[in-house]
Amino acid sequence: MSNLFYTHQEMEDVFRSKPLQYKSNKSLDECVQKMKELNHFKIDVKDKKIAVVGNSGKLLKQDNAKIIDSHDIVIRCNLAITDGFEDRVGEKTDIRLIAGKSFWRDLTGQFSSYNNNFLTNLKDECFIIKAEPLYPAIQGIIKNYDTKCKIVFLRQEFVNQAEKATSCQDISVGLTAITLAVQWSTKVSIFGFSFFEEDWDEQHYFESITPYSRGHNPQLEKNYVNFLKEQNYIRIY
Repeated sequence: MSNLFYTHQEMEDVFRSKPLQYKSNKSLDECVQKMKELNHFKIDVKDKKIAVVGNSGKLLKQDNAKIIDSHDIVIRCNLAITDGFEDRVGEKTDIRLIAGKSFWRDLTGQFSSYNNNFLTNLKDECFIIKAEPLYPAIQGIIKNYDTKCKIVFLRQEFVNQAEKATSCQDISVGLTAITLAVQWSTKVSIFGFSFFEEDWDEQHYFESITPYSRGHNPQLEKNYVNFLKEQNYIRIY
């Protein structure tokens, strides 16, 4: 399990590879120490029932909340909100797969429900950060210094392998989460994935989005997910 994520020492080497490049009321030593305190993945995922929940507006038209919460492990993506939507999307979150920009950037203006303190205010989750290059991730440690969640950093080697297996470049956070879940368990179900086929105002169940250019190819990702379904690796709701 540990080889999926960068070690304390590897992350320290990245963070210390240059003088602190970002404005912070914490010193570099404090940032490194905080990273080490948070950098632990202690969730037993092997052969567990895993739900991977996307952010599509289709979730509001379904009634899967109890099914989602019945899974041993629930994985959500980026800045997905459950408060106020529990009756449709469930309330349980164990793991949160997060893109670098969602971990450290201020996305006010791009996402209508954006709260700069959202990740900091969460607790009892494990954040898996997908970021390349890694050095800017120190901004996420600075920004979310007071979080009550664990934070681990996904190895780029895993992302590269996933992109090769799926034939998708710049693999999305959602497909990365599905790929991880399939590696961990044979009992994976996915919810709320529409591969951005809806209009922009329905692509996230909890907010509206200002249109922007995505790097990944939704159709290729959809094709791969359907392949996983056909091979009985996942169940799609």
